[in-house]
Amino acid sequence: MDLRYSDGIAAARTMIALEGNPAALQRRLPSGWELAPYGGDDLRGTSLRGANMLVPFHEVYAVRTHEGQPAGLPQLSYIAFVSQARNQATGALGHVHWFTYTEDPAAVPGKYGDGTLADITRSQTFTKERRGETQVHERFSAVADSGAVQLSLAYRQGGMVIWVTADKPNLALYAAKDPNVVRWYQEDQVMNVVRSDPLNVNGVSEISLDVKGELEDVFDGNERVVAVVIQRPYMRQVYVP
Repeated sequence: MDLRYSDGIAAARTMIALEGNPAALQRRLPSGWELAPYGGDDLRGTSLRGANMLVPFHEVYAVRTHEGQPAGLPQLSYIAFVSQARNQATGALGHVHWFTYTEDPAAVPGKYGDGTLADITRSQTFTKERRGETQVHERFSAVADSGAVQLSLAYRQGGMVIWVTADKPNLALYAAKDPNVVRWYQEDQVMNVVRSDPLNVNGVSEISLDVKGELEDVFDGNERVVAVVIQRPYMRQVYVP
């Protein structure tokens, strides 16, 4: 497949992997795609096993575009909602991008056509009182006319740390509103798995995720946190057909 460079970001991400309402998630996927929770023996399959939804909270420090000048905010916060799914026609697995809360008006509806404008506030505190031990407390809030997401998270930094570098675009994200829109990610990142229930890893001392409004069908009160992965630093280049 011939791909051309589209855009890139330098960012930090706090990613929550969850098991949400499967019927509600299926309704958010495009026709011909079937929800496929994580499984298998690879890194995602082992650390995120059973999760059917990823909610990465992004803090973007720099934006790079093909044209050179960002169209919107050069520094911004946003929350994406993504599910792994299987194309029923081809049998191939892919990630479907089905919703976004963003503070950037230029990102509405955005590259995936699913962006909703929200007022976003964020705080992050690093505390080191003993040698080699850092405690982190994060708060992230997105409030839109149609719904809201509030995250409060405290964890011990470090433990299970994985450095991952891709030498070519290898992660395809499809737009739920139009799966003909596909963006291929090439990521260079340090992943700190601070919680993974399948791997029996838990450095999280507090987590609260409260969702109201338009996403309550997915977050129906029975959702389960499977893993928490901190990606800091996180560099992403995106290529498109």
